[in-house]
This record gives sequence, structure tokens and C-alpha cells, in this order.
Amino acid sequence: MPVDLGALAALTWDPQIRGALFTGIAFVILCGSVYLLLATNLGAKVGFLIAAAGLTGWMAVMGATWAVFGIGLKGEDPHWKVEEVITGDISRSTLDDIDGFPDEWQKLQPGDAIFGDAQAAADGVLAPGDDAGGHGEEGQDQDHDIPPVFESIEDYTSVAGYRTGGDNYFVPGGLVVVNSGPIPGWLHAPHYTVIQVKPVLEEAAIGGAPPLPAPDPDAETTSVILVRDLGARRQPAIVMTISMSILFGIICYVLHQRDKEIMRVRESTEAN
Repeated sequence: MPVDLGALAALTWDPQIRGALFTGIAFVILCGSVYLLLATNLGAKVGFLIAAAGLTGWMAVMGATWAVFGIGLKGEDPHWKVEEVITGDISRSTLDDIDGFPDEWQKLQPGDAIFGDAQAAADGVLAPGDDAGGHGEEGQDQDHDIPPVFESIEDYTSVAGYRTGGDNYFVPGGLVVVNSGPIPGWLHAPHYTVIQVKPVLEEAAIGGAPPLPAPDPDAETTSVILVRDLGARRQPAIVMTISMSILFGIICYVLHQRDKEIMRVRESTEAN
């Protein structure tokens, strides 16, 4: 029964199914046509090896290009991950890296990019049910096991932000910092931020524009401790490059062994 390509092209039910069908058809037509041409001239086995060598070599080059520029097949992007939410004394934190807060930490200014990104990630935990609230940088999901503290982002306002860590263990000149200890996080120190918020002080507005949200001085401070997850943006491309390079090398080795066997048979035939 002939396949109606027009009916396949008219599929609009699910973009994933439609895309998978188009990809499968393109693979069969493009790769299948190349293999058919090689098989008719070189034989089924040799034609398959040459076609597979070309495909794996091309995918290895494409994967290396993706890995260098961070495009194509991408993994998880860097984002802020919430570790703890503490209302009251932040010294109750179970994290060892919180020691020395806030004296040994750098205070963030309101316009700092780190402050804005970390605040967006903190909003996704402080008020996750609010549609206007943030859900983390670049749509990253947050830890939903942490109970929400507020019902809406309008119920609180940020009062301070701090950061520490995030430094590279390599210094100019290629020397490793001696007192850095074990090298965690792929040569980067853990990067922590603390976003502190307080409930908004409810003030009655008498005419005119409503007042700007002000923190309640008598309320306890809620501290959100976040750590920077470097993600794995280039990991899928690197894995594809390595795996395709190994397959390419194996196929080329098989073809080389076949050529050596043919030359050995020819030499023995000429000698006889």
C-alpha cells in the first residue's frame, strides 16, 4: 500500500509527533538514498560501512561545533538553585558555607545582575502559586518540597542580597591556589547568594498614588539561600562528539582491515 506523504505533511495534532515523523522520513530518504547508491556499486556490506563512516564523521564534526559555540543539542542552562529558606536567625542553616555571614560576604546592590537573577529564583519558592511570581532563571524549575512563605510577591519586599564564592581555582599564570583544598565544581568554588526579604508594611493610602512597598521593621527576616548550578549546556554535544568519533574510528579501522586483507590476497595471488 503506497504511503500518502501529503497526509503525513498535514499532521497538526502534536508538534512532537509531527517533528519525529518528518525527521524519520528525512533520515530514510537522505541516508537511505546514499546507502542505496553505495550498495549498488560497492556491495551491501562495504556500502553500509562507507555510509556509516560518512554519517558518524559528519555528526562528530557537528557535535564539536555545537560544543564550542554552545548551540544545537543543548543541556541544562546555568541557574540558581534554592538550598534553604529560613525565617528568623540565619545561623540555624545546616549549610557549612553559610559560616561568616554576613561579615565575610559581599553585599549586592539593587541593580546588580546577580541580585536580579537570584531574586527571580527566590520568588519561585517564596510565592510559587502567584502567576506574577518568578519561577527561576530561564524557566528553571525550583524545589517544590520547600513550603511557600507568602501567598503573593506583593506580600513581601527584598531588603538585602549577599554573595560569596564562585571564583575560579586557577589564577593567571596557570598556577593552582594552594590553600583551596579539593577542587569541586569543575575548578570553580561554590557560588552562594542570600536574598533577604520582609513582609510589606501595610499602610493606608489616602488619595493619590499608593505608597511604595516598605518592609515591616517588626517582622522577622526571611533568608533564601541559593547556590549557582553551572548546568550542563555543552554536555550532550560533547557526548555526541565523543561517541560518534569512537564509532567513526571503529568503522574506519574495519575498512582498513578489509583493505589490508584484499592487498594480502592480491600479493599471494601474484606470487603464485
